[in-house]
Amino acid sequence: MVITSRREIIVLSILGLVASTAVQASTYFVSLSGKDTNPGTLAAPWQTLQRAANVAKPGDQVQVRGGTYKQRTVIQVNGTASAPIVFTNCNGEQVIYDLTGVAPVANLSAIIRVSNRSYVTIKGFTLRNYKTADARQVPAAILIDGACKGVKIVGNVISAIEQNNATPYNFNANAHGIAVYGTAAGAIDGLEITDNSVSNLRLGASEAIALNGNVTNFLVARNLVQNCNNIGIDVIGFEGTNGNASLDRARNGRITGNTVISIDSSRNPAYGGNFTTGGGGYAAAGIYVDGGTNVVIDGNDVYGCNLGIELGCEHLKGKTDNVVVSDNLVRHNYLAGISLGGYDEQSGATENCTVVNNTIYQNGVRDHSAGQIQFQFYARKNIFLNNILWASSAEKMMVVHNPDSTSASKAQKEIGAGNIFSYNLYYASGATSSNCVFRVFTAGSFKNYVGLTAWRNSGKGGVELGTLVANPKFSGSAPNYGAARTLFKLASGSPAINKGSPTLGVGSSEVDLFELKRLVGGRIDIGACESQ
Repeated sequence: MVITSRREIIVLSILGLVASTAVQASTYFVSLSGKDTNPGTLAAPWQTLQRAANVAKPGDQVQVRGGTYKQRTVIQVNGTASAPIVFTNCNGEQVIYDLTGVAPVANLSAIIRVSNRSYVTIKGFTLRNYKTADARQVPAAILIDGACKGVKIVGNVISAIEQNNATPYNFNANAHGIAVYGTAAGAIDGLEITDNSVSNLRLGASEAIALNGNVTNFLVARNLVQNCNNIGIDVIGFEGTNGNASLDRARNGRITGNTVISIDSSRNPAYGGNFTTGGGGYAAAGIYVDGGTNVVIDGNDVYGCNLGIELGCEHLKGKTDNVVVSDNLVRHNYLAGISLGGYDEQSGATENCTVVNNTIYQNGVRDHSAGQIQFQFYARKNIFLNNILWASSAEKMMVVHNPDSTSASKAQKEIGAGNIFSYNLYYASGATSSNCVFRVFTAGSFKNYVGLTAWRNSGKGGVELGTLVANPKFSGSAPNYGAARTLFKLASGSPAINKGSPTLGVGSSEVDLFELKRLVGGRIDIGACESQ
């Protein structure tokens, strides 16, 4: 299953409800006042979710009554495609799994684990306070591993999952909010992670939501990820998670409609920082594809992170490719808004990716020279089309190539070939077509191309056909940090209206940042929002 539009998400959800209601199945109950020797009825419930997770059958629903539980659970049962098993809170009651004082076991462990199980839904729980300072322990709220099909993680609240090891630069100390590890020959297939809140995590060298290894046909939609000290959402390959190198790559998925805020590694010891005073490096992206392929990243709002959206690969023999980044609002991030390429010469390539119809606004909060779009190592044959780039008025840096390494050769640092920019709109206060700045490393040194003509003539960004330098005229003029996304809609008279590529194919079901029709007026607008 490959989901190609947000409209399909709604249709598939309705079909799933129809299929599940057609099954004759049982409803079981779990309560703090229950006993595992009970029959699991409303009048005589079980006490632990594990009891239900051992015996539920396809089509069953397990409802947990409100309260605070101190339990870990391993799901031991399978549903079917037409009759999934649903573990959920009862009638909206607050169900909290709080593991305060419970030590994680060695290696990777979770409050709820789904291992080699299929067609299981985990819905409506609060999972919190699973913590360690021992680098040998890796706590997670939810772990999905092995070979699984049709697993859904829906509407959960995850917080205070912590790796508190304070050893500087220890990349062996880790934690996750939701960890997905495709370790088996059979894939984790058809996974959905939707409508969850994931916040206030200490992650060490890991991620709030990670999809790693043999994971395919996934959907990560409408989640809120905020206030974490490493990467927000990560799609990963080439780490050796799967023993078969050809399967060791998350792929064929969609990251859509998420809000990702305040992802900052400066308070992370793994990056040389202190949990309270900071001081570490700014290295964490809100959304990151690290070695993944065939991924759509669309309709997300990413702000206050170290980097907004990053496409790179941390392994020299790997690459990130065929990723589409579209209709996103990427704003007020510390460094670049969108970054492509590896962080040093030992990284893999970023190739054949498309960055189209995004609004990339006043990034570089901590470094005005970072640019709105950044290249690093080995970013080549990528397309940048129909984007609004609003830069800092201090530097007016639009596109920056930053191969940051003292050990790389000049040839390794050279900007990648075949990248193409067209039909973009550039702006900064005081910017004109003659003073906006594009900075690259080429022919052995860094060179600033000042002005659109110099950039176009350099050949480093293609021909820049149809490009404008003008105020895009948002409805909110110049929105501040954290402003409502509606303020980024195009006002009447915006030069971005009907100025996108006239040859770009737009499907009838495609939508913009606000899930409104993507093509109005015969020609697509520039930026993430289509004037209606």
